[in-house]
Amino acid sequence: MGDMRDILSRFEINKINNYRRELLGLAIIIAATFLFYQQIYSKNAAEIKKLDSMEKEMIAEVNRVSEEVKEKQKSAERLKDAMERLGELESKFMITKSRLPSDKQLSFILKDVVDEDAKKDIKFTTVKPLPIEDKGEYFRLPFQMAMQTKFYSFGKYLERIEEMPRIINVENFRIDAKEENQPLLSIQLFMSTYVLGGK
Repeated sequence: MGDMRDILSRFEINKINNYRRELLGLAIIIAATFLFYQQIYSKNAAEIKKLDSMEKEMIAEVNRVSEEVKEKQKSAERLKDAMERLGELESKFMITKSRLPSDKQLSFILKDVVDEDAKKDIKFTTVKPLPIEDKGEYFRLPFQMAMQTKFYSFGKYLERIEEMPRIINVENFRIDAKEENQPLLSIQLFMSTYVLGGK
């Protein structure tokens, strides 16, 4: 405590009065600085912090939207590729369809296979065309037939098919055993023929 008095006693009040204006200016500067910090800087610091947070949120939103745009662009490119492939497939389909045998041709073929002479000895239960196969320059037309007939009549039918001007392949047949009360055999016959494709 004594040391403090010694220090204060060394200052001469008269000399301090000479610097009163400077001290007053210094006090005003300190008070203004304090008020600036309290009123302007601290409020602005909170506003800056808030703006910084908003900026980060906006950057995150921009990044999210940018990713969405990239995904949409990828989806649009995939859709464009798919549409191009679909166009190619449609084009191939139209070309193949234009080459397919007409319904009239198919009905003539089936009429040749199941003509009136064959119907005298054979009861045709089903004549079922199977999916047409593209073989390049021609088409394979498979079909399945179910009939009921006697064994001798079936043999004659196969001979007639063999003598036809159109080439018809008998690929397979199945004869089910005759039941006691049925005089006719049940036969499944798998055949195919070929026609040239259209241009």
